[in-house]
Amino acid sequence: MVDNQSTDKTVEIAKVFTPHVFPNSEKSLGLLKQFALSKATKDWILLVDIDEFVSRQLQKEIKDVLSYEPKYDAYAVPYKNHFLGHALKSKAQTYSKVRLFRRNKGSVTLDPVHEEVVIKGRIGNLKGEINHYSFRSLPQILSKFTRYAQLEAKLYFAKGEKATFKKFTLYPLHMFWSIFVEDEGYRDGIYGFLLALCFSYYEFARYFFLLFTPRKSARP
Repeated sequence: MVDNQSTDKTVEIAKVFTPHVFPNSEKSLGLLKQFALSKATKDWILLVDIDEFVSRQLQKEIKDVLSYEPKYDAYAVPYKNHFLGHALKSKAQTYSKVRLFRRNKGSVTLDPVHEEVVIKGRIGNLKGEINHYSFRSLPQILSKFTRYAQLEAKLYFAKGEKATFKKFTLYPLHMFWSIFVEDEGYRDGIYGFLLALCFSYYEFARYFFLLFTPRKSARP
């Protein structure tokens, strides 16, 4: 397990199950997860974050798949996202990600946020879900989106992107429309409405921080 400067009892609890706990202060999620892969020794990797929980169905499915010689080099796993304890139904929150893969076939992109697993080989699909509790409270969500927006603003700056009035105004409105209407966020009622508002703030914050990103701190 890789511990990213936790301040609670995470390390203490982890050491009950494994002596292999590696501290790392890296802020880039891509670099952090690539570091975690470098410490792995088994043939197969199941990559999960601290706010992700493997369902019982997925546990059994993984055991069944790995009990024989798998015909794929990696497997995409469906996600069930939760917002304030509510399991979301909208299209934007229904997706699969590669999370189970052969160690010598996968790597993680080095993006500071929204990193992905890249596979050199065949990818299959599993049915069991990962329950993802990324949105636990409104303060936690806004803090997370603010942190992500600051990181992405530096990336935008490095690419030469500009913060314009259109991006401050129309982009957040389009984000709300996309999530709540086009992706059927309305199916989640007030939860979908609040989540769309949070993502609208996220879109606004990216360009707000881009506007005030000094050149000397433009490196992610």
